[in-house]
Amino acid sequence: MRSRDCLNAISAALVVGASANILYTLFKIANYSELQGLCGPEGVLIVQPPLLALIPVNYIFILAGMTGLASPYVKDLVRRGFSTVDLKRLFFGMVVSGGSVYSGGKKYCIRFYGKDLVLHTIFADLAYVLYNARPGTTGVRGSYVTQLYSREAVRELREASPEFETRRGGEPSLSFILEGGIDVKVEASRVLMSTGGWISCSFVNTTCGVRAYPRLGIGSVLPSNTLLDCSKLMSEVGLRFSVYQDKRYDGRGYLATSDLMTLKRFGNQGGFLEGTAVKRGEFAGMEKNSLLAAAVRAASRKFSSKEEAIEKIRELATDEELKIYLNRLMLG
Repeated sequence: MRSRDCLNAISAALVVGASANILYTLFKIANYSELQGLCGPEGVLIVQPPLLALIPVNYIFILAGMTGLASPYVKDLVRRGFSTVDLKRLFFGMVVSGGSVYSGGKKYCIRFYGKDLVLHTIFADLAYVLYNARPGTTGVRGSYVTQLYSREAVRELREASPEFETRRGGEPSLSFILEGGIDVKVEASRVLMSTGGWISCSFVNTTCGVRAYPRLGIGSVLPSNTLLDCSKLMSEVGLRFSVYQDKRYDGRGYLATSDLMTLKRFGNQGGFLEGTAVKRGEFAGMEKNSLLAAAVRAASRKFSSKEEAIEKIRELATDEELKIYLNRLMLG
């Protein structure tokens, strides 16, 4: 923990120091009066303040500092060239599918909920990189809540979608995410699926034995406008989902599919964010990506019983988790 705190301190110092240096440099340039440089038209001197050459160096320090502060997932996004606006789109997606926004009096708070601690780490690191504020995470009855106190973050989220109250009946729009490039949309679909999505498997008796049918979905009681935006986002990255209305609640529903091509494509795009796990049912505790790959492989097979099918899927999922672990070792 001490080494992590030390890294955070060094990284923060790089970001703050380089940012301050840029502001100081620009100030000096604005007040630079020494006549140096080459002669331009009509004998006017073209001034090239030497401090100007230092600005790119400061940006390098800022990028290095942001990378040091971030989780492996956020670091990879930065390495791939995701801009601040791109990262905000992903942060936005996490709040839409797993959070809430509150403002009252002088209190501005964004909360993120869920049982996957890895998602709270990503949420906290995105918040720190984007808003220079470290949220706090607490455990609540087997789950977690991460709270970010930032007026700027609340203001930006409300500007992107005025009705940003997913836990108070609002219907946040995903237009901000839909304005991003294809790479951003792919990552946004992964983020939304990881925070609000699920993978399950049903078993059906046939004349030739028991067949396994994997099912991929997102949400349960999403507001209709948000649901349609989610469907559009998934369609734009090549994922075919059907819209289902929840009969218990008017105007709410979820997305789901059993199309194997869609499940395979989602897996090839990266699938769920690494480390997210199934929370209930026969496969509780398994990593979602491992279950996704195992269920797709099992869908082409026939079994003598449901119990045999479940056991085989568990075996295949364990094999997938071993592959992931070995890949991590190889990548260092």
